[in-house]
Amino acid sequence: MGIRIRKISSYLPKKVVDNFYFEKILDTSDDWISSRTGIRQRHFVEDEGMMDLIKKAIGKLDLSQDEITRVKTIVVATCTAFHAIPNLASQVQGEFNFGEDIYSLDINMGCSGFVAGLKLIEGMLKDGEYALLIGAEVFSKVLDFEDRSTVVLFGDGAGAVLLERSEKDSFFSSGTRGNKKVLNYGHDSDRLYMEGREVYKFAVSTVEKSIAKFLREIDIEIEDIDYFISHQANIRMLESMAKGLGVSMDRFPANIDKVGNTSSASIPILLDDMNREGGLKPGDRILMTGFGAGLTWVLAYMEW
Repeated sequence: MGIRIRKISSYLPKKVVDNFYFEKILDTSDDWISSRTGIRQRHFVEDEGMMDLIKKAIGKLDLSQDEITRVKTIVVATCTAFHAIPNLASQVQGEFNFGEDIYSLDINMGCSGFVAGLKLIEGMLKDGEYALLIGAEVFSKVLDFEDRSTVVLFGDGAGAVLLERSEKDSFFSSGTRGNKKVLNYGHDSDRLYMEGREVYKFAVSTVEKSIAKFLREIDIEIEDIDYFISHQANIRMLESMAKGLGVSMDRFPANIDKVGNTSSASIPILLDDMNREGGLKPGDRILMTGFGAGLTWVLAYMEW
């Protein structure tokens, strides 16, 4: 037994910020940014907050009254919540009038958060129940707009999925390598700080090896995976991981050129894009990979 995605949606703020904006305020260029990251634009909030993004993503799920009644777990994955109490998941319960028999919590595993939420929910969800998992980030409020190596990477957005039990097996793997320096916000920096080179090396070495090891452990061949759905951090990272695994880039889909790095929202936003464009079909075998701050990584295998 495992879990499956019953419904999926995403929401991006209307304001689009292309690379030419940063040419005006920093010593950088569209070519420099896009050639090194694959990013050409990202979305930033204007008069919206975190809950606005979450509410709009959930609203686009178009939940029926039966689905609302059967939701028993709400998880919000984010690393840019701007208050500690109350948690965002409990606010979702109130905003959408879910029942009070709800287990609600927020989790912060940075860019690993969405896949970590899947793993958590898989161990909690009972037959006949649904769970709501949201990945949402507002990075534009925590970026250092004088740091050209970091500010150009991130965007705002939210993605939401409705999950249910499946007869098909799901498998998970995760890891942690404590490092409070290379990627942090609020530890010793009042703005998001990242040592990009170190994070890059972590992703293309540890994460790539973890994917291969995970597939061996669950006895699934690399060629049997239809899509490797990775956190959208940097197109060069994805290309390097695909090459190392011997996988073509058409099986390593990307939308980072349009949305940038949206951390815990990146995977549901990508999946929603693919689903709306008809790129996913029932039975597709998917390996999802989240990795980032902590440092952490989480892998999930499931069928669409």
